[in-house]
Amino acid sequence: MSASVEFLEPVSGLPWTVIRGAREPVFRALGELHAEQIAGIRARAGQQWSELMTRVQHPLWADRLSRVIERTTHQLPIEAQELSWMAVGAGLPELDLWVYNLRGDLGRDGIGCSDVCLATPHRLLMGHNEDGDAALAGDIRLITLDIDGDPSCTVIWYPGMLPANSFVATSAGLAFGLDHVPVVTPDLDGCGRHFVARHAQRQPDGEAARAAVAGFSCAGGFSFDIADGPGRRADIVENAAGRVRGVCAPPDEVLCHTNHLRLVDGTEPGLRVADDDEWMLESRARRLALTAAVGEVGADDAASVRAALRAPGVLNRREDLWTLATAVVDLLADTITVQARGDAWTGSFAAFARGERAQTE
Repeated sequence: MSASVEFLEPVSGLPWTVIRGAREPVFRALGELHAEQIAGIRARAGQQWSELMTRVQHPLWADRLSRVIERTTHQLPIEAQELSWMAVGAGLPELDLWVYNLRGDLGRDGIGCSDVCLATPHRLLMGHNEDGDAALAGDIRLITLDIDGDPSCTVIWYPGMLPANSFVATSAGLAFGLDHVPVVTPDLDGCGRHFVARHAQRQPDGEAARAAVAGFSCAGGFSFDIADGPGRRADIVENAAGRVRGVCAPPDEVLCHTNHLRLVDGTEPGLRVADDDEWMLESRARRLALTAAVGEVGADDAASVRAALRAPGVLNRREDLWTLATAVVDLLADTITVQARGDAWTGSFAAFARGERAQTE
């Protein structure tokens, strides 16, 4: 049994690969098709992946790694197996991919992303800035996984990562934006946060997706921004080292989130970050800038949300924190806009999630 593969015209400079079929051949093909890119990222000296491989040689980090792998494999076996098949396809040791994917589950890790969401009787808006190291700007791409028995999903993807930790659109009418949140001491009875996210994104509806996010502890921390078209609601859920708190966006209220805890008590043991922490200060300043930008340009439609996310102080242009892509959806209008290395592109959200390039503007 093999997967079918289609290469679509890039969207805003992002290459787009669509893979359809049963789970195992799809994930093997994902690794095989991108083996060169994955190996190249793995081999970069002084970059994130190679530094993580060095870090887990320390006994403390090695123990944390082993325990989180064991818990994730036990609690989320399908998602763990997907990573294994991707490693086989890429021709790399499975452990290497585990280390890369557990980046935020073993201890303090600072990195970005920003989200805006709003639900009104006529609009269901969610916008996400995907931020990362500038060295990854040429690596990210779009992939669609159309796996038998699952909703199809289209992901802004980092080669080597389980397709889950960024922006994800699914044919269940759901859109996800994922923001790192800091955890100093991980929950070693929890699962890798990418695997929790992937499990939620495989669900058939918003209620099941929200239950999945709340039902599995992340060893590290993520904020899940979930826009639910059929449910006509938007939620932000923080899952950080066993603590889970969420809020459903009240009518006409704009919710903004960056990379610090706002629902879970960030002063609890194991979560507290020093007040002068560089990444904490940056996240707080960026959220203030995002809130101000929303106040200035509004959040009345997808164009204004995109403008807020790309406003000064929100759009990151540091070498260690670069806005790689912006995605904005209006699920009630069936639209998605993506802006990455090229001009902004707008198309049908439903078609995008299915792996079909239906441009509308």
